[in-house]
Amino acid sequence: DGNMSMRKNKISNEQIAEYLILNPDFFDENPEVLNSLKIVHDSGAAVSLIEKQVEYLRSNYNSTTDKLLSILENAKNNEDLFFLTQKLLLSLIDAENIKEIIKLIERAFKKDFGAKESRLIFFSNTSTNIPKERTEDSDKALKVLGDKLKSKNLYCGGLDKKAKDFLFGKTSNLVEVALIPLKCKSVSGLIALGSEKEGKYNANKDSIFLDFIAKVTTKVIDKKNE
Repeated sequence: DGNMSMRKNKISNEQIAEYLILNPDFFDENPEVLNSLKIVHDSGAAVSLIEKQVEYLRSNYNSTTDKLLSILENAKNNEDLFFLTQKLLLSLIDAENIKEIIKLIERAFKKDFGAKESRLIFFSNTSTNIPKERTEDSDKALKVLGDKLKSKNLYCGGLDKKAKDFLFGKTSNLVEVALIPLKCKSVSGLIALGSEKEGKYNANKDSIFLDFIAKVTTKVIDKKNE
């Protein structure tokens, strides 16, 4: 028994695993070993190797199924996003004036894209084609929004109450915003979106589609200002 114990101690788990992998017929030639194997279950009870295999296969199947469902769900969401974006862009191209463009964008983000708040605003307006009520003083906007206004990049995240009130009015329920800059030739502005839920806007996830909408919006506004 002592010699057997010493031999056991000298054999590592890696060596045993390697031997069994290299000799797949070991259990066929030694069935009594396979029959005597018992594996301790998570609950503490000993189960047979077959039962453990079934449990492993089932958990592996469930994991694979969950991943597949997640992939399919993302694909469906992306497909929906594509068609809704296409619908919005086609309507923007057909819009008669900037007032209609503003209306279409704000309605689409709230109705189709799930934003709680949606507002398109401009700064230092020198164009008579843009409604005056949609123009905010650039100095005041810069003071409230700071670097977020000067940035050329999309911003996603939280805002202080003063900034949220400036953009959306008294909307204390908003916990997250997306600020999408509009760099038109005649005027600067932004599309401001607000959400009551965290995780709605993510710069990595949404930046491509939001930037695309912003670029088209910029183009159609410039067209109406020619």
